[in-house]
Amino acid sequence: MIIIADSSPLISLAIIKKLHLLDDIFQEIIVPFSVYEEIAQTDKKFSSTLQEWTKPYIKRCNNIEAFNAYKLSLGKGESEAIVLSKEFKNSILLLDDKKARKVAKLENQKVIGTIGILISAKDKGLISEIKSSLMLLEEHEIHLSKALIEKALQMTGE
Repeated sequence: MIIIADSSPLISLAIIKKLHLLDDIFQEIIVPFSVYEEIAQTDKKFSSTLQEWTKPYIKRCNNIEAFNAYKLSLGKGESEAIVLSKEFKNSILLLDDKKARKVAKLENQKVIGTIGILISAKDKGLISEIKSSLMLLEEHEIHLSKALIEKALQMTGE
């Protein structure tokens, strides 16, 4: 399975030191060039690690018209990720942004978020728990709704 990643989930996974889960779960990872550009402009302590990690996975979309159309309502990274998901059949979009997720679902694209990656990793036995990762995300001001946290913890039996 192919995962096409937006910047927000990559940043979240970098913060909790769980980027490796994408390699462990998916056969192929795609990072849209626009996402790489967003990450490269960030000067957070994790950005150099994230830039290095993403380099082998960078791809550009071919359909520039569709990319430009999505950019009218979404960010560049999210737009290119959605276009790439249409170019790579049987792919999953890694998106956390509500608006982008809604657009992707309207386009019949499969979507997963950071928390979904953590749940999948626990289900596969790659990590033993998700609660500490969720708490670390909150400490770094990655805003998660209480309902989403409770649902994730319930799903994983924590």
